[in-house]
Amino acid sequence: MNRSFPWLAALAALTACGKESAEDPAEHACENVGAADATLTATADTATAPALAEDVATVVTLAEGGVGYVSITLEAEEALLLWTGTADVVTGLWDTSGADILPEGGPNELCAEDIPEHFDLDLGAGTYVLELGPSAVTEVWLMLTPAEGHGHDE
Repeated sequence: MNRSFPWLAALAALTACGKESAEDPAEHACENVGAADATLTATADTATAPALAEDVATVVTLAEGGVGYVSITLEAEEALLLWTGTADVVTGLWDTSGADILPEGGPNELCAEDIPEHFDLDLGAGTYVLELGPSAVTEVWLMLTPAEGHGHDE
């Protein structure tokens, strides 16, 4: 009889307890849709646009019928997903050269009714300005997450 087998099974069970797994970003967004961990007011001036934090469900108040801006600042190159609770509100993403680099959006396939639009963003280090509106809505739910998910203890 092999006496090391119970030790190996116990060791495997112990190491699995603290194991970290990456949560699917789409699932994470669905779980947080509608949450308001932060609030911002979009500004009419790109120079004073408030910063949208990463992995924070944020409700942004928009200027009624006008265009507003929030910013995204990155220390290093990163692949991100921008989730929106209302379609057609995100209308531009401007880099430091003034180029609009907003890719085409699409719904979150796991909860398309709650998150009708998201954008896959591959951004380098720097500050970007996100254009919101004009829109008939006065606020929009946004969430910026890492494209590859983030860890949670199992």
